[in-house]
Amino acid sequence: MQVQVFLQAGIPPEEVAKLGELAHACGIQTLWASSFPATREPFICLAPLAARQLPLRLGVVPVSPYEQHPLKIADSLLTLHELSGGRGTITIGGMGHSVMRVTNLEPVRRVTAVRECVEILQAATSGEPVDYQGEIYSLTNYQAGWVADLPPPPIYVGANGPAMLKMAGRVADGIMLSDMPLSRMSEVLEQINVGKLQAGDPSFRVANFFAWHIKEDRQEALDEARMELIWRGLLLPSHTAPFLGDEDAAFVDANRDAFLQAFLTRNPKIEGVPEEIVDTLVDNLTFTGGPGDIDRVLDHLRDFAAAGLDEVTLKIHGDAREAIRLIGARLIPALG
Repeated sequence: MQVQVFLQAGIPPEEVAKLGELAHACGIQTLWASSFPATREPFICLAPLAARQLPLRLGVVPVSPYEQHPLKIADSLLTLHELSGGRGTITIGGMGHSVMRVTNLEPVRRVTAVRECVEILQAATSGEPVDYQGEIYSLTNYQAGWVADLPPPPIYVGANGPAMLKMAGRVADGIMLSDMPLSRMSEVLEQINVGKLQAGDPSFRVANFFAWHIKEDRQEALDEARMELIWRGLLLPSHTAPFLGDEDAAFVDANRDAFLQAFLTRNPKIEGVPEEIVDTLVDNLTFTGGPGDIDRVLDHLRDFAAAGLDEVTLKIHGDAREAIRLIGARLIPALG
């Protein structure tokens, strides 16, 4: 299993470069910069690291065709790809809730929009002239000749729902799941395989974005995980019912505001939600604990790998250097 790191949004470019050098030294395969409203622009933040041309893949996630036309996404991706010596990558998503709240945009026909964006990007990476006429997006005589001699950058789709999973399995190079619990992996892979079988591509990669809350101070890690729970699949019943059961999953869904308040106030106490439910959410939707819990995390990752996961994308919080060093020292050697 390949190990990737997802940085918090808004880290300054020079600090991203230092973290990337550390990640490379620790054996991490990909460094992802987060695209999030009102934070530093992720492609620009990756530029100083890309110029170092380390054998480390560099990507931005998630990027939405509702925020930018695929033309501009292609320009940004291919510029990063060239600057990094052919190490660029990207994850295309329908649109995150954070962007929807800020912009009041209401995306429609998400699966079609994401599919057309991926198809345009894949055509653009060839360096050949591109004429594309879709239902939503079109492109005429686009040619990025400066990347013609580079291998194409892998293009992922951020997907959790059945329609997006099937489409991504058909047209993309990989899928990045988000906070997908182990208990749903067989169902998810079955949906992906519908598309994969149509595409016939054995190189397709399946990644899972998963929260990493492992710290020297175990209580600090537990508190952090609880405060961030609202973002774990937005605590939707589709994510939580397989391990909570339908009744408790519906209860969590009805009390999501309590989890949001815990995040906004930075208070680990989830008001009105029983502790055993919170603990079960942390156990199933995050990797949380102290260094002594890493063996348990490794067992969990091996179960993910056995279920068909190719890559884990660890969202690190707090001290990024501490997290990267711990991942490099304890996780990567054990995973082989």
